[in-house]
Amino acid sequence: METDCDDVSVVREEGRATVTLDRPGKLNALTGEMFAALGDAFESFAEDPPDVVTVRGTGGNLSAGVDMSGVPGWAEERPLAVRDQLESVHESVRAIEELDAPVVAACEGHVLGGGLELALACDLRVAAADATFGLPESRMGLAMDVGGAQKLPGMVGEGLTKYLVMTGESIGAERAFRSGLVELLAAEGEFGSELAALESSLAEKPTYVHGLAKRQIHGVRPDVETGMSLAVHHAIAAYHEEETMDRVTGFLGEDGG
Repeated sequence: METDCDDVSVVREEGRATVTLDRPGKLNALTGEMFAALGDAFESFAEDPPDVVTVRGTGGNLSAGVDMSGVPGWAEERPLAVRDQLESVHESVRAIEELDAPVVAACEGHVLGGGLELALACDLRVAAADATFGLPESRMGLAMDVGGAQKLPGMVGEGLTKYLVMTGESIGAERAFRSGLVELLAAEGEFGSELAALESSLAEKPTYVHGLAKRQIHGVRPDVETGMSLAVHHAIAAYHEEETMDRVTGFLGEDGG
């Protein structure tokens, strides 16, 4: 299956699908076009759900987060225009969450910021021994806006959620596993085989059973949608802070854009 974005590829064969973020030179940093391609892919899956879908990245990383290069311009845009862009991202996230099939995040290397929030939209997370997880937005004065702040407390508790959000520090795969952030921690050198075993285990069950389970489990979660709508307003407010723009442009200068 081809996508309209060169940085996202989709392969579907033998009842399974793999969606790959393919921007290794930027550590698979996510752009609006990539989120749109993800949404399109999962909306197409909804018509005929695969047995299992795996989301992964190239170059040994899932994703280092959202591409920051467009953020300085957002401070100059009308808030409603920014809102529309963020809500489009949320639609893509919902397409992942609402698919009536199990979705696995293959967490290698950097799983940061929007990359972590993407992983949280998946049903299960498999971590390589070298994976690191974090939410560095606070270092640039940014508010989280892709659902992580709403979903993490129910997974890891308020304390660790606040630690990740407020400090911007990362945690390793072992702590992520112990805290409930990931469901399967692969031993060093065993990531591929552990991931394949999980995919096989999921694929051998009736897909409709997974879909029913997701609907029941999501039905008892806190009101994530309301929280994500509020996050849009918080994000817009942060974009209009002068210090935020100073921090973002400083980061982009260090990163080479």
